[in-house]
Amino acid sequence: MKSIKKFMALFLAVIMTAAVFSGCGSSSKSGDSENSSGSGNESGGSAKTTDETAGSTSNSYTMFMRSQYIDWIKELKWYDAAEENTGIHVEYVEGPEEIDDTYTEVDQRIASGTLPDSAMVNLAQAKVYGGQGAFADLAPYIAKYAPNLQAYIDANTDYAAYVTSENGAIYGLVKESPIFADLIGYRADQFKEAGIDASKVKTVDDFTTALETLKSYYGEEDDNYYPLSGRDSALRFAAWFGAASYADANGSGGVYYNHEKDGSFNIKADGAYGWIETMKLWYDKGLINPLWISGTNSEGDWESQTLEGSASVFYDYYNRAEWFMENGGPDNNPDYDMQVLNFFQDANGKTIPVTTSTLYQSGCVTAVNSSCDEEKIATILKFIDYFYSEEGITLANWGVEGESFQTGSDNTKSFLADYTTEESKESGEKKWSFLSDRFTVCKPVDQTAFYSWNTNLISDAANKYFISENFLERPTLIYTTEKEEQLTGLVASVYEAECSGLTHFITGDNELNETNWNAFVQEMDGLGLSDIEKIQQEAYTDTFSK
Repeated sequence: MKSIKKFMALFLAVIMTAAVFSGCGSSSKSGDSENSSGSGNESGGSAKTTDETAGSTSNSYTMFMRSQYIDWIKELKWYDAAEENTGIHVEYVEGPEEIDDTYTEVDQRIASGTLPDSAMVNLAQAKVYGGQGAFADLAPYIAKYAPNLQAYIDANTDYAAYVTSENGAIYGLVKESPIFADLIGYRADQFKEAGIDASKVKTVDDFTTALETLKSYYGEEDDNYYPLSGRDSALRFAAWFGAASYADANGSGGVYYNHEKDGSFNIKADGAYGWIETMKLWYDKGLINPLWISGTNSEGDWESQTLEGSASVFYDYYNRAEWFMENGGPDNNPDYDMQVLNFFQDANGKTIPVTTSTLYQSGCVTAVNSSCDEEKIATILKFIDYFYSEEGITLANWGVEGESFQTGSDNTKSFLADYTTEESKESGEKKWSFLSDRFTVCKPVDQTAFYSWNTNLISDAANKYFISENFLERPTLIYTTEKEEQLTGLVASVYEAECSGLTHFITGDNELNETNWNAFVQEMDGLGLSDIEKIQQEAYTDTFSK
């Protein structure tokens, strides 16, 4: 959201100053590199690679990217093998450390004519700047030079619809992202000590009872003990009550835009009142950290609480349970044992589906400078195309057979490389790593490989629970530029107001009763919630009617 707001704020100023779009390391057509140095920028990012015009040869190109992503790429053994297999080298131009600042620098580089051959942008930038002439239309070149990518586009009409602009052009390529949900991590040793059988925690009511037992057992001696804690927004439990935001063939409810997974809720859902009622119960009984409810519990605070035993349960990123095991838990307590709870069931014994990430996202899009000649565009697409071939997909998701993985008699793959050994290597050291939620290059994701590239704790849980029937439908919607601009403004105000109102109900600053709740819903509609839902519903219809 923040990156889109920055982009929209700068857009008009940029297109007024960018009368002439130049780049491709100044100009790949002439091979001239005298204007290749990066301009200064307010975010503090700089182009610190050896030469932004290294892409002037036919077997290499330059790409502007977030600096942290470049550091990760430099460590990857499989990426080195891909460059060797393709004979193509990518010279990365370092952007800022933060992703939003990276997108802001794209704006600045377009305006100043210092954009390298290609760049990591967001999809809104790709489409808008592409329409203004800054980025090349890749569609005809994909058909000519990237047969594997073209086959992928042909086979995945939702991808084609997502990346294709209203004029039929493709100005940016989107990567696949792993599909995952949050998991419930819990201190198994504390559960056992408090007399809780984790296998019997099957429903949300069971969960609440377990929190009460933990509070009674550990809270008597520790006034700062709250069994449930976390980071960012505490309003992350709506799906357990059937109150997640959505967009489907039947309509739309809640703010789905930019909240497909995290912060996803629909205050008009039948279970929404019960969700907040339960969270208020947790708050009133001291079962959830009040600082988390108020939004002042930082990530570091949460980590310290969970490592030191002042919190026992969390609902967060899929591999966080292992993180606590690897980052000090057993050092603080030799009995420290973080495990993962089963997905919850409803009153009928059916698993409650939860929100997930989406396969296609609007960030980390690859766009190509329109100043690049056909030879350069072909080089860029040939490198990307490799990752859509069977060989490239296997390499990026599993590595090299006999070195990082093996194939069994049943034709299934398993890793030979050890996750803990590889991921614990020093920064800058070459390693096998298959964390496909990180951006390296546009490519498909082998979901099984992504889940399996973890310790047994996480791999077993992910492969057990991350199945389609446990996931809510989370479609990637396509918005027109006009509708995206409307949503940007509406969501910025409405979502913040919703979060504030729900928090006041939980803390008791506003009495939770049916009258106040209905007034709250009406107020949010008046601010624009109903308009957001209408735009999302129209986008769903438009997206899936093509």
